Amino acid sequence: MKMRESKVSIVVITSAIGVIALAVSQLIWMRHSWHLAEQIFNQRVSMALCSTVEKYKGGMLCDNGACSGGAGQQFVVSAGHDLPTELMYDTVFLAQLTRSLHFHQIDLDYELSLTETKQCQVNVYQSTVLLPTEGGGRREAYLRLIFPNKNGYILRSMNFMVVATILILIFVTAVLLLVNWSLVRQKRLLQTNVDFFNHMAHEFITPLNNIGLAVNMLHKKHPALKDHPLMDVIRRENGQLLGEVERVLHLARLDKGEHALQKENFPLKALLQAAVSSMAMPLTERQGRVNLDEVPEDLEVYGDGKHLASVFRNLLDNALKYTRLQPDIRISARKTAQGILVSVEDNGIGIPPEQRNLIFEKFQRAHHGGPLGGGQKGFGLGLAYVKSMIELHKGYIRVFSEENKGSRFDIFLPA
Repeated sequence: MKMRESKVSIVVITSAIGVIALAVSQLIWMRHSWHLAEQIFNQRVSMALCSTVEKYKGGMLCDNGACSGGAGQQFVVSAGHDLPTELMYDTVFLAQLTRSLHFHQIDLDYELSLTETKQCQVNVYQSTVLLPTEGGGRREAYLRLIFPNKNGYILRSMNFMVVATILILIFVTAVLLLVNWSLVRQKRLLQTNVDFFNHMAHEFITPLNNIGLAVNMLHKKHPALKDHPLMDVIRRENGQLLGEVERVLHLARLDKGEHALQKENFPLKALLQAAVSSMAMPLTERQGRVNLDEVPEDLEVYGDGKHLASVFRNLLDNALKYTRLQPDIRISARKTAQGILVSVEDNGIGIPPEQRNLIFEKFQRAHHGGPLGGGQKGFGLGLAYVKSMIELHKGYIRVFSEENKGSRFDIFLPA
């Protein structure tokens, strides 16, 4: 459960980071779009002002150049016709400038001035003009064009982009909030269901143990019932249900991180023999064979003997459930540089390739089209318990399978 809660927290944090990253990227994109729109505006003003100067009273050359320092715009008139000092009040020039600005889709109020001082400022557009002097010579002057509402004009041109960006951010944020709210709600419901399931499992333990004790006492008082088939059914089904309940409780403690292992060194073969002995009844019913010849006598493992024995019982039980023919199970073990590798191989129906990654999940079972498909007892907890317990021992489990030819589970336990 702690792992599940951490996953939920990761999803929530990742979603928040995603929304922030999206907002930052949108702001960067809008900033870039602003600069692009400003460049387009500058180009239009450049063309409009230069066109007006060139066409005024017969035409003059206009050479566009950057103002020193990179701020503003400068337009250099390099030609042979003098502009009058009354240029600022020439209605023909002003009308022509206004028409040229409108032609370039700029419908803004502007301020026009003529100065002898060159200034490089942002949002100031300049054109160098040659004015006549009293001595018959020429002097340079600077025609300056300023748009007080330039920023508002650019912002209006980006209205659609701004609105679309805001709507996208609101939509994505709302979706992520809804998803996270749903995820948290599902987590709470799942926790409630798990708590109820675990509580019910605890409640089942006492009556199941009492049933087992009652069967044993009945055998002692009435020896004739010892080999009665109905008593075997009660004993077998009670053991089956008790094993499922124990798996539920073990997994609940593993999820909560409350499982403390009692590790020690012990012979592996003795552990496996104990697991096989505990499965004597179902093995006898199916006339199954378990071969331990490939397990060295002197091989020792370090771990919790009780739970490792339960691990191998689950694997044996799984092999018996999913075998059509007479079960033939072979267990082998060998020592590696890092630890011990134990293999449990059966002659069962195998596992479809698309389901091999699911069988270690809770409540997941392999589905087959044959007579064993979906008809076996259990809740799909056995292999989930096996995987969790092996990982708690810092090991791993892998499955190799071929349909209709059997499966092999490799378990690695570190030294």
